[in-house]
Amino acid sequence: ATSGEAAAIAIGLTMMGSANQVVINDLLTYAHETQHEKIIRSIAIALSLIVYGKEESADALIDQLCLDKDPILRYGGMYMIGLAYVATANNGALKRLLHVAVSDVSDDVRRAAVTNIGFLMLKEYHKVPKIVKLLSGSFNPYVRFGSTLALGISCAGTCNAEALKLLEPMRNDASEFVRQGAIMATAMIIQQATPQQEPIVETFKKELDDIVKKKHEDTLVRMGVLLSYGILDAGGRNTNISLLSQFGYPKLTACAGMVVFTHFWYWYPLAQFFSLTLSPSALVGVNKDLRIPKGFQFKSNAKPSIYDYPPHIKPDDKKKDTKTEAV
Repeated sequence: ATSGEAAAIAIGLTMMGSANQVVINDLLTYAHETQHEKIIRSIAIALSLIVYGKEESADALIDQLCLDKDPILRYGGMYMIGLAYVATANNGALKRLLHVAVSDVSDDVRRAAVTNIGFLMLKEYHKVPKIVKLLSGSFNPYVRFGSTLALGISCAGTCNAEALKLLEPMRNDASEFVRQGAIMATAMIIQQATPQQEPIVETFKKELDDIVKKKHEDTLVRMGVLLSYGILDAGGRNTNISLLSQFGYPKLTACAGMVVFTHFWYWYPLAQFFSLTLSPSALVGVNKDLRIPKGFQFKSNAKPSIYDYPPHIKPDDKKKDTKTEAV
């Protein structure tokens, strides 16, 4: 089943944005025939990748999946809405996601519906905190987790104050996986920010350190913290999450990476797809031959501390001598 899961995701990545009807029909047929949940779920992901950016052309397939009896295929329908209408802020698609988020009988489908608000609203990320504000206070922890990812995906690297305010109480949620999502979403939002730019950076890092030091902390929360360290210092702090190009168009590879990354919920190795969402943020000067010239310099009027790398952690050299009583 695991190899079948990987094969289906690979088909989706290979055929991404093609809307190939033959492949879609074959995948749907196999999804209804097999009994392996892993394979059905990966087919659902693959179908959503195949209709990437197709908007109204994908509506018939979206309707088919959203009305399916199998909750896993309905789950795929949510990702299909998010990717078919990625970064369009389409009102009809948003209404549909919000309706499913509060009405579906499956918790996973509701979680996926809220998560995909992030993909849908990439260009208008400043509206996402208002949209998910009520959902972030839902009685259902799956909906709360979805709202953390929606904020993290849409507001990545923006240091959006409203989003950070919503995530703050969720980092102390009663549910372990909601805390995990809130910690990771906070890391995505303040990525590459320094304490001089955002005071929350210092307190958040201290919060992560405290969680790691706790011996009896929940495994899910610890995993979220470790992934957050990687997100904050991605590429040696020379890369950041960039799902949109400099002209505002969604990047196919980056969106694919983020979609597959969100499925670490089911299979931890998929977290490695996060690297596809990253773009270099370092300044590199080249000449007409694309070579770095000697003595290249540029002037920055900003204080060095604003863009400074965080200091290295100094090991504690002072070893305390402990005496143990022996009988």
